[in-house]
Amino acid sequence: MISLRSTPARLVLGAGVFALTLAVAAGAGAETGAHLSSKQPYREPDAATLAGYTHAPDGYTPLLTESVARHGSRGLSEYKYDALLTRLSETALAENGFVSPEIGQRFLADLRGITAANVQNGYGQLTGQGATQHQGLGERAVARNAALFAQAEKDGDRIIAETSGEARATESGTNFLAGVAKAGAGALTRGITPEPRPDLLYFHKSQNPDGTTKPAGSPELARAQAYEAYVAAQTAPGGTISAALDYINALPRSVSAADDVLSGIFTPDFIAKIGTPGHVWYNTVDGTKKGAVSCAPGADPAKDKSACGSPKKVIATPVDAAMTLYNLYIIGADMTAENTGDHTFDFGSYLNGRDADLEWFASLLDAEDFYEKGPGLAGHDDTYRVAQPLLDDFFTTIDDRVAGNKVAATFRFAHAETIIPFAALLKLPGSTRQAPDNAHPQSLNDVFDYTNNPWRGEAVTPMAANVQWDVSGRVGTDPATGRAFTPLVRMLYNEQEIGFTDACVPVAAGSTWYKVSELKHCLNGAERIEDPRIAAAPVDPTASPDPTASPDPTSAPDPTAVPTASPAPTSVAPNDTVRTGPSSAKLSAHPAAAGALVSAGLEAENLMPLALLASSALLLGALAVGWFVLRRRRLEESETEL
Repeated sequence: MISLRSTPARLVLGAGVFALTLAVAAGAGAETGAHLSSKQPYREPDAATLAGYTHAPDGYTPLLTESVARHGSRGLSEYKYDALLTRLSETALAENGFVSPEIGQRFLADLRGITAANVQNGYGQLTGQGATQHQGLGERAVARNAALFAQAEKDGDRIIAETSGEARATESGTNFLAGVAKAGAGALTRGITPEPRPDLLYFHKSQNPDGTTKPAGSPELARAQAYEAYVAAQTAPGGTISAALDYINALPRSVSAADDVLSGIFTPDFIAKIGTPGHVWYNTVDGTKKGAVSCAPGADPAKDKSACGSPKKVIATPVDAAMTLYNLYIIGADMTAENTGDHTFDFGSYLNGRDADLEWFASLLDAEDFYEKGPGLAGHDDTYRVAQPLLDDFFTTIDDRVAGNKVAATFRFAHAETIIPFAALLKLPGSTRQAPDNAHPQSLNDVFDYTNNPWRGEAVTPMAANVQWDVSGRVGTDPATGRAFTPLVRMLYNEQEIGFTDACVPVAAGSTWYKVSELKHCLNGAERIEDPRIAAAPVDPTASPDPTASPDPTSAPDPTAVPTASPAPTSVAPNDTVRTGPSSAKLSAHPAAAGALVSAGLEAENLMPLALLASSALLLGALAVGWFVLRRRRLEESETEL
């Protein structure tokens, strides 16, 4: 979804930032060449991106920063893919099913290598890359908000770190805090450890990571159960998601891609036997459906419960076998630090030169995440409505800060199951279009496919994927409302500065800053209580509203009026609980926050030269017209969108 909201809020329309946001918005699904789906390692922003972040409008200074992030790169989540292919390979070895003895021995050695690497690191645990990713995120969060952290330390403010409770999420938080300390804000991290918040960050399951169940009668339990029930019904025989995935996996392209990949390892006769009696493998000790639970060789299940896999996992078709191999290939990209010594592996060698097949496998994996966690089926919001409490918490965190609490930063660490629905709820780039609700698909037009949908796991939820909100406030009374100035928010998605959905009106044309009250309106359906824009000319914080400023001199200004060229705001999820009321408590209620604003000075409130005002007005008018035209064109082109 293309947006023209990438330029600085101070009317300095930087071409570099403009082009960057267009690229993020339009190219969220751009291919990387590796086709790693959701196992794509995090890509750090380059120097130009870091230098191009826009500043809040004059008079506003940092008040708060908050974020939610997926855990960093990890190893295999459990003894599963390596176990299944080991069972299959044992059969192939016994039946001379490898294309050559050398290939067979090398393939089995690679399987032993990746299993040993995961046993040593711990199944599902953060890898060396994952730790480095979050340390970098922490460092850059401080660098971007240096003034905020310096003032927080001076005022005795604090930071909060929250985790789903899963070990890899907690370890990600610990490494993030290490990055914060390394960047010079160590005083704020002393004694801070990530606090488990499975109610907020593990909302997709009734059972928490520690094995407990969410409290009986609690909203979080009801929410998790409703989500689980929806997915179970939709993925069961007769469900629309089940029908869509079955259709996609049975496509000739899926079968031919599987044959292409497997034929470099196994003989045609052996591939043809997959799925016949004696050639279906479960994740058990002997590969049979009723076999004993299989645990990774050398692992201690008492210390690593994930070293024993689920016996329900199965290879029953050549596509299953190829996708199992693909899953080992993509996780290898996240285990470079562990792929050493006596446990090395190289599954990429079996896929060299098969770029088209890799892209297809990525689309198959993406389809499952898209349907079960993301935008999902047209007319349904069950897969992303479950993230509503997280969005509410973002707003509550801002409200509490404005009201006077001492929390200058809140950092949350979770999972793809958290980021994917949150991205859909916010309508982030690539997460705006749903798939048809068709229980009897007849063509690719009836299902999710790369040709008709921009959703890509590698862009929506790579390892360490993150959504960050930076909040700025202003001391004084807004003459337009007679209340304290409403805080402003700008968003970073994987550290790229982007605008919110087109339903949200920024403080000025081309800006990526929004009033909190406007975000509550456009994202949560709250009533619009004030003009979402900021006047082009600076205002006197001590002045009273001027009723003569209204186009109608006999009426008071209408705080809800917006230009006709602006898109009509709509609620992201109309069925979600509506949160009302702005973050309008006076900043003076928080001496530390007010001090931070005053210390920054308000001398920037000098009037701009009339010539600059005139040229700015002309430029804004041109942008508004162009933006409106593109918006209308986009609406006409889109079909089924959230």
